[in-house]
Amino acid sequence: MLTRREATVDVLACFLRPNFAVLTACRSDYISASAVGLSYKQATSKPAQSPVAQLPSGSSTLNAVPAKKPAISVRGRCVPHTEGRFRVEVGYHAELISVFRSIPSKSFDPATKMWNFSLEDYRHLMEEAACIASVSLRPLEGMEAVDIAEATSRARDGAALGALLKLCNGWQKPGATLQGQCILVSQTNFEVDIGYHVDVIAAFKQMPTKNYDMKTRKWSFSLEDYKRLMDLLSGIAAVEVEPLPRAVIQVFSASFDGTRARSLDIPEADLSSIDPSLTHSLMPFQREGVNFAVSKQGRLLLADDMGLGKTVQAICIAAYYRNEWPLLVVTPSSVRFTWAEAFGRWLPSLSPDSINVVVKAKDNLRSGLVNIISYDLLSKMGKLQSGPPFSVLIMDESHFLKNIKTARCKAALPLLKAAKRVILLSGTPAMSRPSELYTQVLAVRPTLFPRFHEFGMRYCDAKQNTWGWDYSGSSNLGELKLLLEECLMLRRLKSDVLSQLPAKQRKVVTVTIDGINTSTKAALSAAAKALTKSYGKKNKEKEALLIFYGHTAEAKLQAIMEYITDMLECGREKFLVFAHHKLVLDHITSELGKKNVNFIRIDGSTPSAERQQLCENFQFSTQTCVAVLSITAANMGLTLHSADLVIFAELFWNPGVLLQAEDRVHRIGQTSNVNIHYIVAKGTADDHLWLLIQRKMNVLEQVGLSESNLSDNAVNTSFYSKDPEQKSIMEMFQRSFSADDSIDEDILLEAANEWEDK
Repeated sequence: MLTRREATVDVLACFLRPNFAVLTACRSDYISASAVGLSYKQATSKPAQSPVAQLPSGSSTLNAVPAKKPAISVRGRCVPHTEGRFRVEVGYHAELISVFRSIPSKSFDPATKMWNFSLEDYRHLMEEAACIASVSLRPLEGMEAVDIAEATSRARDGAALGALLKLCNGWQKPGATLQGQCILVSQTNFEVDIGYHVDVIAAFKQMPTKNYDMKTRKWSFSLEDYKRLMDLLSGIAAVEVEPLPRAVIQVFSASFDGTRARSLDIPEADLSSIDPSLTHSLMPFQREGVNFAVSKQGRLLLADDMGLGKTVQAICIAAYYRNEWPLLVVTPSSVRFTWAEAFGRWLPSLSPDSINVVVKAKDNLRSGLVNIISYDLLSKMGKLQSGPPFSVLIMDESHFLKNIKTARCKAALPLLKAAKRVILLSGTPAMSRPSELYTQVLAVRPTLFPRFHEFGMRYCDAKQNTWGWDYSGSSNLGELKLLLEECLMLRRLKSDVLSQLPAKQRKVVTVTIDGINTSTKAALSAAAKALTKSYGKKNKEKEALLIFYGHTAEAKLQAIMEYITDMLECGREKFLVFAHHKLVLDHITSELGKKNVNFIRIDGSTPSAERQQLCENFQFSTQTCVAVLSITAANMGLTLHSADLVIFAELFWNPGVLLQAEDRVHRIGQTSNVNIHYIVAKGTADDHLWLLIQRKMNVLEQVGLSESNLSDNAVNTSFYSKDPEQKSIMEMFQRSFSADDSIDEDILLEAANEWEDK
């Protein structure tokens, strides 16, 4: 009896959440499908015997050249369309339409029923069309025709590829008693997963590249033997073998005829047109990421682990195609301004006025050279704004598109379809199951799996039941990993590039307080005005500053939770959140409780006897868990290195306290580099606190008391106010809390308690 091979190889770790070794479906997703396909079957009866057709050794139809050239059945021509574009006037031909749909700049005019394209894609289209023997296209006037010899060679390759693709049709045998499946196991080899049958074994033994693995009891072969072996197996009446998918054959076509290049090194991209301040800052692996993107014509899924610099790589990739801007960046709401600051920092040649952050639905989506919008706002804008499509598109945290039925996905797909360059970023493209990858694959390579059902049958262990098709499972994950890495996905883990990473990486998350209520906004404004009135009155300055600090905490509540929620959606299973005010700590724990997220909390009221137990609960938890900690009460004596991410929801003007808090995870036993995220709110006390922290840290570094310079990791601070009143506030902060840091903590604790009691 044939037992289906379970997917035991931990390949999901290449695109699922960290430490997710075995795919387990926490719920069943049932998606109705009108198309009915056959799932992979299991044999339950004794295999029948049938003769095996013998082919002469070494014979193959793969490289055969047809004796008679196929007649041309469709003729057409290329003509100018509009400025920078051309159209193809030709009758209907199924293969040619498939070629048209694969061209990034494609556009179909329903009125004339003709396709038009960018002139940049002219040669690519003509080369692809030349592979179709029954089609002839007259070249565009003034443009050279595709070289005849080259076209003949490509046509021959196309004929061979066509023979392979034909194996994907009509392979089912209703009367077969033994079912099997071909599975890609490397870039050049495949194996056949099937039960015992004497004729099948006889066919296997005829293959020159045959290899039998005693451990797995599977036969594997070079892809060069694929066509010949499938021809033999198709002649065995009692045996049904599912072929490799069309996508695999198309992507690895060079491996089937032995023409795959031995050297797989990605060519070095010419980045001379990009700001040197950016290109010179790239780490070696980040430069490789840019090279990979350029080799894929700017269409990729960059799935690097958190902390490996996906943002800077994406900016560099987009800058490579700067002549095709305007650029659209779609991102979670909490990091819109962080992206704006990153563009200002890494591309100094970019005018600040050319960066457009969309904050309201009525804002113009296309008013800048770089346009940044959140997923939620994009879905709300709908079709309210019309205009030419964006040629270059960055989708940050692209796993937000995992469900094709959501409003955010429906709003994004038309933009992705029209874009020529698509840069998807996600450290966890799929959170729990392969089906979540489909929309991202569709966005980058729409011709790879045009229909979800085909993808679901092959990689989601699709099963049909009373309600429709269930795609919540997983199958052939090793093959899926190979396919994605070959044509669209690049993923590096921290362990892969640890030698190139600093021990700590700090990131400033710039947020706004637009969402606060009227009373909080008024209180914050009043506190700022009170500061200016107390300038020069030493006994009142510190009190006014502390009130301003307290109102800042209240104003940041919404932005803090938005960012924490984004981290949870990104698959972060364990991280620390530091805050100072009880108001903030209470709000965070309350919201986590509503979301059913496990957490521990340690603040000044936590008994010493309980702290160690709480730390152990966090350290050994196998579920998602957040440690909510007081900056001053939990900044020392605790070990929490099972996490590698620390978020500071609030700032503190003593950098030594911040460094001690960071070291709760950066301790002996930490095997990864540590990511530190500081949430800085514009228009609040954070404007001044952050600059104060940087200055103090610089002083400590100069006297050898610290090796951590926060300013090295800060984003462009151009948003800080420069008017005289704001400068006086900054002077007050520095004067009040620089003379004697030893009393800062006591003063702040006392002030915080008074603030909470009001």
